[in-house]
Amino acid sequence: MKGQSHIILALVFALVVAIFSISNIQNVEVNYMFGHFKTPLVIVILGSVMFGALIVFLVGGWKFIKMKSRLKNLEREIHQLQMSSKKESVVDVDEQAVKVREEKESSI
Repeated sequence: MKGQSHIILALVFALVVAIFSISNIQNVEVNYMFGHFKTPLVIVILGSVMFGALIVFLVGGWKFIKMKSRLKNLEREIHQLQMSSKKESVVDVDEQAVKVREEKESSI
């Protein structure tokens, strides 16, 4: 359900950007550090949206990779704790078996 709402919001946002872009088709002058150029405002708007989406994607991807790595580490730690717990229970059972044998031998 969460994924569907994200898709719907993305489509609504894309529709708003498209309508806004189409209504602003005049040429504009873009100034940057080393010069300037003229281009339709549609290109500037769409380029800005795409650049923003790229930044969001990269930041989100970085967080996803970090979370995935943390999940693997925690799963590995859980597995190690489970294995050490099993070893301790086997040792406890062995110690109890030795005590029972010693008690039987001493009672004979």
